[in-house]
Amino acid sequence: MSNLLDNAADMYCHKLARIDVLGPNRRLVFTLPSVDSPGMEIVAIKLIVPAELLTEISYLAAGADRNTVSAQLIALETGRAN
Repeated sequence: MSNLLDNAADMYCHKLARIDVLGPNRRLVFTLPSVDSPGMEIVAIKLIVPAELLTEISYLAAGADRNTVSAQLIALETGRAN
């Protein structure tokens, strides 16, 4: 995206801990391991997005073309084909 103004800081997250339903939106809760309490996770980012954006994120993460690959096929993919 050439028209993107990026002033946001990068934030490392260890995992996606959960996805909460907030009406038409979803809250993605990302965590990282606690250094003070072994076995515990610290919430690093809570990101609220429209539910339909999750499909777009899936295509981007899989590196797939939305016009040639179905969402159902992406859901079945567990690793790289090659």
